Amino acid sequence: MRSKLPISPFSTGLSGSAKEITVRIQNILRGKRKRPAVILMVGIAAIIATCGMTVFSYCRPQEAAWETVDRDLFLRCYQEDYGDQVYWAEDQPGEPQEGDLRLDRVTCLGTAQLGEAVGAAYQVEQSWYHRQAGELHWSAAAPGIQVLRWAQDGTFLEDLGTPNFNTSGLTVEQIIQQVDWRLLNWEVSLWREGHDQPLGIGTEVSHIMEPADGEETMDVLGNEYAAPIYAVGDYYEIHGWDDLLTVNCYHSQAEDRCSANHITCLHPDLYTPRGIHVGSTREQVKAAYPEARDDPYWDWEGDYLWYQPGGGEFGPAIVFLFQLKGVVSDEVQAMVLVNMVD
Repeated sequence: MRSKLPISPFSTGLSGSAKEITVRIQNILRGKRKRPAVILMVGIAAIIATCGMTVFSYCRPQEAAWETVDRDLFLRCYQEDYGDQVYWAEDQPGEPQEGDLRLDRVTCLGTAQLGEAVGAAYQVEQSWYHRQAGELHWSAAAPGIQVLRWAQDGTFLEDLGTPNFNTSGLTVEQIIQQVDWRLLNWEVSLWREGHDQPLGIGTEVSHIMEPADGEETMDVLGNEYAAPIYAVGDYYEIHGWDDLLTVNCYHSQAEDRCSANHITCLHPDLYTPRGIHVGSTREQVKAAYPEARDDPYWDWEGDYLWYQPGGGEFGPAIVFLFQLKGVVSDEVQAMVLVNMVD
């Protein structure tokens, strides 16, 4: 059984004799009212174009909520930190005050998957109002980066904040992850095969250890520990896994969160972003970290190399120890991640 072709005013079955076909084509082009073929074809083209535009409009994906810039949302995020002295450039008051922060432009840089949610990074161009020679002037500040968390359906979840350190050389995805993990510096971190998050200054602790590493121990440090406490009820504690890993953590009572601020690693399965681990040779460390220094790092003693992103002495750093408990080796015996603050 033959299938029947759909009937359309713009189609014809070309069957029959050659003369009959010729007549039919002429009728299509001329019709009874002798409509010019050009006019007819232009009309058909216009209809087809309209249909195409309709289909295109229907199929074109809409911008996701996190790709657009919600002015009110960003204003609320910034006002949480700066109060009412924040506004968009077009809403600038007639008499700005010293210390005002003006949001000039916000651009979405990209996104990254954060579990079931989406993280989006935004470049924020901003200006400050400051006093100079007795008069107030605007001064453009270096663009900042703000990271927000969104649900898959486009619902805004929370403001994750800004990167705590230099982001040069990082991809947008890495910037978003660094902020989400509260990792102070991507370069000063330890990774492990099969784990998608590192251990570093500012991150949580237990996620990188495995059952084969032994039982975790935890001791709360007393008030005599010489380190700043930032809120009532906060304290320091030490987490350990035998002789493999020791992490000094700051416990925030308000967030019920424990973040690392001093890490001593003897675990051979943990490695830096440049691939150095316990057991790497001195030459391998120098090849991976040509910026590493062998001059004294604060009051540390012994045989070691140290690396601080940026080349200074303050901020996150990695110390590669070649001497441990009096034993000197040409291989890394331990890696210490520290954060020296001014």
